[in-house]
Amino acid sequence: MNRRTFLATTAAGLPWRAAAEQKKTNVLFILADEWRSTAFSECGDPVVNTPNFSRLSEQGVRWRRMYSANPVCTPNRSCILTGRYSHQHGMTHNDIMLPPGERSIAHVFSEAGYATHYIGKWHMDGPEKPGFVPPGWRRRGFQTFEGFNRGHYYPTGAQYFTNEGKLLKPDVYEPTYQTNLAIDFMKRNRARPFYCYLSWGPPHMPYKTTPEWDRYNPDKLEWRPNVPDSIRQSATWRRNLAGYYGSCSALDHELARLMKTLDDEGLADSTLVVFSADHGDMLGSHGLFYKSKPEDESLHIPLYMRLPGRIRGKQKVETLASSVDLTPTILSLCGLQSPRGVAGRDLSAAALGGTQPAAEFVYAEGMMRVGAARRQAPPAKSPEEGDGPAGVSGGKEWRCLVTPTHKLVVRFDGSVAALWDIEKDPYELKNLAGERSAAALQKDLLTRLTRHGKETGDPFPNPTPAAQSTYSDPVG
Repeated sequence: MNRRTFLATTAAGLPWRAAAEQKKTNVLFILADEWRSTAFSECGDPVVNTPNFSRLSEQGVRWRRMYSANPVCTPNRSCILTGRYSHQHGMTHNDIMLPPGERSIAHVFSEAGYATHYIGKWHMDGPEKPGFVPPGWRRRGFQTFEGFNRGHYYPTGAQYFTNEGKLLKPDVYEPTYQTNLAIDFMKRNRARPFYCYLSWGPPHMPYKTTPEWDRYNPDKLEWRPNVPDSIRQSATWRRNLAGYYGSCSALDHELARLMKTLDDEGLADSTLVVFSADHGDMLGSHGLFYKSKPEDESLHIPLYMRLPGRIRGKQKVETLASSVDLTPTILSLCGLQSPRGVAGRDLSAAALGGTQPAAEFVYAEGMMRVGAARRQAPPAKSPEEGDGPAGVSGGKEWRCLVTPTHKLVVRFDGSVAALWDIEKDPYELKNLAGERSAAALQKDLLTRLTRHGKETGDPFPNPTPAAQSTYSDPVG
């Protein structure tokens, strides 16, 4: 019996955690910036073309109900990395630094003998732009780093720092260059376990891609039913939506290159591939733009996973999932323990096709302007949050509870801003808040939201002193 046959036989005959000890599972984690859950051809979007994501879904599992724990870049990237909520790790808004005591998923992989590598936009190291993230604790367990703190440098060219801190500006489409770096890393480390985190910038604004992928006609688009006519008729927003779709198709192409590399290098069967996003994009729905909102287009994000031989293909999982669930789920799939203090749930059983874990709701928070600043005048607008109406939250801090059938949104002052029947009203067109027929349901959901907040240490609706001292408006 050769070594490969022995390992396959051993893995088939032992529990998953024991098998993982025999041969460690690689991880390729891919994050897109501002890619909402519906902007995939397999998810029913009538315009966008993403055949390689459809293939990824055929080969693995797609979550239908995945939500951002805080739909803004810095906060939710921190939620993904730590498995903890914004009110726990303190990353309440953009351009602040993750506290040094926070333990990340990369720490666990590094200590387990993995090569840990980060590529692309980071956005958890303060306001520096593009910003070199130096070796040491600021890299949060990543042994090597090829990227930058924040910024979007496409469609022409890219900017990134080498691991040693040299700033390069290659004349290549940013996601293509980043994908090249990921491919090179996986080839170099094919003989040892690796955790490769690839952070793409698109389809985040400025909604521009290369001429090759500028394929969508702004005058032949189909809009979601909750987009007002004034936006549908706007030449600017027609171009923006076409550019958004072009960016999605460009990333779909980069995904195919990554999957081919795994096949060519003999890594496909030993590599867990995970794809998600930090948040979505309103793109005119309800007259709103960009992110930070509790509405579906901002809050609802994609999640795909593939691991041949373990994760069965063609699965569409209905289990509710949140960004904070990624760390415990990925670690469990690799046979590793989550760090102490993780708030997320291990949803690996759902991915593996077993009994789906009970998930009664997901909890989300947003617009976490803190301290006295949010009590005075409305905050200055930023292009990241949009220039349109403020949505049901009124442009102020909110909390949200999503169940399999409903979504409750609570404003900063504790009042209920919205109650939607998302099962019957997926475009969130009819607000049931305050209606007599929904009074009992509203009360029950509010009780559950409040209880979960207290259980996880959320001071809402009262700001914490520490947060007051780090106040700043979210920016890009």
